[in-house]
Amino acid sequence: MLLQYLHVHNFRLYDTVTLRCEAGLNLLFGPNGSGKTTLLEAICLCAWGRVLDVPDPTLLKHGTESFRVRAEALTDAAVPYWVEVEYHVEHGKQIRSSQGLRLTPGELVGSMPIVLLTPAMKEITAGSPQQRRRFIDMVLSQSSRHYVQLLLEHRRILRQRNALLQHPSASSDFPAQWSSWTELFIQRSAELIWRRWKFIQDFEPLVQSYHERIAPERLRLLYLPDGVAAESLEQGVAAIRTCLQRRAAELRSEELRRAQTLFGPQRDDLLILLNGMSARDAASQGQHKSILLSLKLAELDYLRHQRGEAPMMLLDDVFAELDRQRIHEVLRVLEELRVQSFVTITETERLPNAAVHRAYRVCIEAGRLIPDEQGSKP
Repeated sequence: MLLQYLHVHNFRLYDTVTLRCEAGLNLLFGPNGSGKTTLLEAICLCAWGRVLDVPDPTLLKHGTESFRVRAEALTDAAVPYWVEVEYHVEHGKQIRSSQGLRLTPGELVGSMPIVLLTPAMKEITAGSPQQRRRFIDMVLSQSSRHYVQLLLEHRRILRQRNALLQHPSASSDFPAQWSSWTELFIQRSAELIWRRWKFIQDFEPLVQSYHERIAPERLRLLYLPDGVAAESLEQGVAAIRTCLQRRAAELRSEELRRAQTLFGPQRDDLLILLNGMSARDAASQGQHKSILLSLKLAELDYLRHQRGEAPMMLLDDVFAELDRQRIHEVLRVLEELRVQSFVTITETERLPNAAVHRAYRVCIEAGRLIPDEQGSKP
């Protein structure tokens, strides 16, 4: 996928601007608070229909009632693609693209695949299991529309099951309702768990290969589904479903007492092992960064093969604390994979001179875009 133009209107600190983009490395540089990250947020909005952890109203430019973001791109097959996301305080959000009108974020995900890395994503390796589940779900959602629907349906069933547990007296036929929702929950959970497990089997070798280029240490990924034995994972969905049925029976009394679902894929974790030890507990800051870079480069490679479309790589202020060797290796991988990338940085001196010379550079100052002619490609 090649992003050609990004148009934003009343978005964060921007009035109306258009960012022209180039193949290869697009370098967005300028002081902190100038609007570099905002442009990456605009790309995320066009790719996912939302910005992670940011409510739509907070994306409005101060004093305005609506914003609009539009991306114009070419697929790897040179087919034009466009997407437009508009938000109004009264009418809410509308998503349109060359593939349809009145789209939902779930219908949009994967059409313009991206890989995003920000400083906040260190929680993937150092934070709670929820962050690692989220990472798995984001990769699989961009690679498979079916997974998106499965995930949304599982969440809906989980909410309904929890609501039934919290208000059992509201149902005139609680036992039958309870049995029905539990069986539905187990069916969707089993498929979700199997798909996550299968993903990690395919994904781990990619992560290991990229990590070997960045750091000479042994890295492993172990998927830890709640209440499902390793041998059941290898046997498939039916065996996983049997484990979950057993788990449901064991926890029935406790779930009724605590009024919440106590098993299922919403409790899974991904164990990241570095030299045989939990990276979350034992890795240094530098090791966490190496693992995270490896995960994101593997995500880029995985999505490219699964979708048959090269994702765009978005790196937001992640080179500020990296040594030159790791910066050089990441940029070399991106060049080898021949993907379009967007890098925000405050000082171009942090990057190798050769990379800076080849990049298309845009200086950003207080919401204004100033193309750097020295960085423009012939």
